[in-house]
Amino acid sequence: MSAMLPLPAGAEAPIKAVGSTFVSPFLRSVFDRLVESGVIVPPQQDYRGTERGLAEFCRSAGPDAASVVAMSRRMRTTEFERCQENGVPAIIEIQLGSNTLVLATRRNDADYDLSLRNLYEAVARELPTDDEFLTNSRKRWKEIDDRLPDTPIRVVLPAPGLGSRGFFEDRFLEAACRGIPAIRGIFAAEARVKQCVGLRTDKVVVEVGVPYDQAVRLAMTDAAPGSIAILPYNMAVAMADLLKILPLDGVLPSPTTVASRTYPYIRPLFVYINRAHVKDYRGRGPVAGLRELITELTRERTIGPDGYLTVEGVVPLSEENRAYVRGRALRLATMER
Repeated sequence: MSAMLPLPAGAEAPIKAVGSTFVSPFLRSVFDRLVESGVIVPPQQDYRGTERGLAEFCRSAGPDAASVVAMSRRMRTTEFERCQENGVPAIIEIQLGSNTLVLATRRNDADYDLSLRNLYEAVARELPTDDEFLTNSRKRWKEIDDRLPDTPIRVVLPAPGLGSRGFFEDRFLEAACRGIPAIRGIFAAEARVKQCVGLRTDKVVVEVGVPYDQAVRLAMTDAAPGSIAILPYNMAVAMADLLKILPLDGVLPSPTTVASRTYPYIRPLFVYINRAHVKDYRGRGPVAGLRELITELTRERTIGPDGYLTVEGVVPLSEENRAYVRGRALRLATMER
């Protein structure tokens, strides 16, 4: 990310947005609408993951820092406190809705139905055997379950530090661990989580970074049969020329199964805005366009049941919750922890 020089008094900076690759396609869509209609000038956008984005957003209140950070989870109390310590105490929180991670394979591969336990046994560094954990040496899906194809195991995952990786660890790996007695028997929570999320290092697991959609496409273009990728639903749909979505535990992700929570692996989508960068009603403030962005992010035409972000894969909040988010955001109400 290229650094910006501090602005002279009275100068206006373009919106600078950073953060989650998981949320970035939706935020880009909103920015595109605002730019195409002449409401804002093109923003600076640099999405390299939640952790890096949040560090940039919280580093200072100056106009050279990011005004907007996209996150695929809610900001933690410790992160909010770090912002405050760095002079960024007033933050506007907007939840767009939610999205989900799915499993996808190449279009010409055989259809098969993985369970959460199958997936865990494919990628875990160690598996319990009797009273000990042994290095995972399974090479083919059929070694995990006779009903799975006799093809090599290869799983493409988001790299550490990406919001999608944290979600995968929390909702997929740790969820699978709850059904394994040997892991439940580990008394210390930190050791239990470490055992759950430890992944293979023998090239079966392929970790890719940002831009994640491009990295997944590259990794899967010439992938061997049996390769699967873990990626956001909207990205999988956008890559329908290459990939097809697989069911997990018998449930195929779709707008219907995601909205009904029948497919349960859902992730919230948040956008945070530095209140100090927003112009007041007299037009005073360092960054132009943030009020317009807030308005567009909370419109029904954007995040409602028929909104354009819903068409692109966002699962909308309830009508009551959308109204609550909209009311607070338009009042520029700041979050508390």
